[in-house]
Amino acid sequence: MEKTWGMEFRNVGSCYFPQSRVDCHYTINPQHTWASNDWIGLFKVGWSSVKDYHTFVWAVAPSSYKEGTSVNCCVNFQGL
Repeated sequence: MEKTWGMEFRNVGSCYFPQSRVDCHYTINPQHTWASNDWIGLFKVGWSSVKDYHTFVWAVAPSSYKEGTSVNCCVNFQGL
């Protein structure tokens, strides 16, 4: 499990094949405050800046989300 910014990423692979779908599962912790500009990016190994992302998707809050609670989420990256 990878932890960052009030989020826990689950089942993170050590590598992914080009042109394959990547499902990114994560949990938002109660300490996280959701913002409309939240996004999840895929980065190359050895990245050093948040600007070094390969691609990203917007992380939209689920309709059932209530601030101050934990919630499981998933975003999908299509054929990179």
